[in-house]
Amino acid sequence: MLLLTYQFLTDKSVRQPSFGFLFIAIAVVINYTFFKNAPKIIVNKNGIKVGKKQYFWEDSLEIEITGKGKGFIHSHYEATKIFFKNQKVVYVFENYYDNSPEIRSFINQIVINKKETFLFKKVHSGEKDLSSENFKTFKGHPIFSLRGLMTWGLILFVIFLFYSSSKKIEPIVIAMLSAFCTFWFLLNSWMSHYFQISNNYLIVKNHYFFWIKKVYQLDDIREVVYDQQGKQSNALRIITKDFESSRFIAGTLYNKHWLEMIDCLKDKNIKVRNECI
Repeated sequence: MLLLTYQFLTDKSVRQPSFGFLFIAIAVVINYTFFKNAPKIIVNKNGIKVGKKQYFWEDSLEIEITGKGKGFIHSHYEATKIFFKNQKVVYVFENYYDNSPEIRSFINQIVINKKETFLFKKVHSGEKDLSSENFKTFKGHPIFSLRGLMTWGLILFVIFLFYSSSKKIEPIVIAMLSAFCTFWFLLNSWMSHYFQISNNYLIVKNHYFFWIKKVYQLDDIREVVYDQQGKQSNALRIITKDFESSRFIAGTLYNKHWLEMIDCLKDKNIKVRNECI
């Protein structure tokens, strides 16, 4: 066993084909998972066709229009779940279909609410007059929170290595480390959103990307989800009444901020699905 391991690490003729087979295997698994969970879907007043299988609404027992999927990977994905009498469960994963808001809206209007006609109406996202609004802000510190310390601690450590080194550092090394620090900063900045709530609006901002400002009218919000995927920081998913869904990671917020925000949202009659706090 030791001999084989040594040969794998040192012999390119063994190592390179092995990595090639590994990447091919990963690609096959990813594509299989996608096609298995993203078949062609057709919905009408009678039922839903998933791939080649037809299911009828009259045989459905329960429909969870929003929620999470199942499995090791898909348990973090938003999905509509349809339970049928034959114990079959159909999942419609929102991130696999560009028109998932329309699919959800159709099921909600025609199947759940028993409407005669289907009308898909997008939530208006134009300019809002916020001058008279009084906002409560939920934000952590961009530097002294755990996310901030992770961001700047590593960057400052790399800078310290530059200046403390007694040897001349090659330009290629400087370029690589600078690129890594830039990537690290952008990655953590993407995870540094914060929120403001008034009686009428919810605003999403970012500590570093100052140009980000997404405004939601509270009347347009169907549901707010406290979301977490794997080892990522907690995130706020906002699902509007047209079933559009956006997710904002907020790594600078502490649990106390999240809990305070739950109370604030519920006071505004916003449904909150807490899956991580």
